[in-house]
Amino acid sequence: MKKKILAIAVITICLAVLASNTLAFFIAEDETHNIISSGGVDIKIEEWQDVNGVLTPFPEKAIEIMPNTTVSKIVNVRNLEEKAYIRARFEIIITKPDGSVIELSQEELSTLISVDVNGDHWVRKNGDDSWWYHTAAVSTNTTTESLFTKVDFDGPNMTNEYRDCTVEIIVKAQGVQTANNGIYVLDAVGWPNE
Repeated sequence: MKKKILAIAVITICLAVLASNTLAFFIAEDETHNIISSGGVDIKIEEWQDVNGVLTPFPEKAIEIMPNTTVSKIVNVRNLEEKAYIRARFEIIITKPDGSVIELSQEELSTLISVDVNGDHWVRKNGDDSWWYHTAAVSTNTTTESLFTKVDFDGPNMTNEYRDCTVEIIVKAQGVQTANNGIYVLDAVGWPNE
C-alpha cells in the first residue's frame, strides 16, 4: 500500500510540474516606449510702412513728425507654428526730452494720437478692454489682417508742450493653440499671463 501511495504521490507531483509548465506558455510579457509629441505656438510681430505704395520694414530709428501728420505703420502678427488664435494690444507712451513720461488718461491721449484699429478683423472681449482678438484662426506661416495701418497726430491739440517729445507705440501679441480650444477666438482659453 505504501508503494501505491508513493506511486500516486509521484504521479501527482509529475502532473503538477507538467501543469505549471503548461500554464507558463499562456503568460505573456511586453514593454512599450511611447513618445507623444505636441505642436507648438510661435508668433512674430511684423511692422511695415507704406512708402509710395511699397511695403518696407518700419524703421528702427525715430521718425520726425509735425502735428497734423499721419504716419504709415502697418502691424501684422505672423504665425510660425501650428494653427493658432492670436490677440494683440498696443500702448502709446509719450516721453519728454528729459526722459520723463507724460501721464495721460486714455481720453486725453485719444485727443492727441489716434490709431485706426481694424474693427472688421479684430474685436474686443467683454470685460477685457486691453486686448484685441483676431477674429479668425491663423494658419501656419500666415499673418493676421493688419491690427492697424496708420497713426494720426492731431494738429490743434499737440501744443508746444509736446515739442521734441518721443512717441512710442509698443505692440504685444500672444497666441494659443486652436486644437481642442473652442470654435472661436473669444472662447479660447490658456492665454499667457500678462
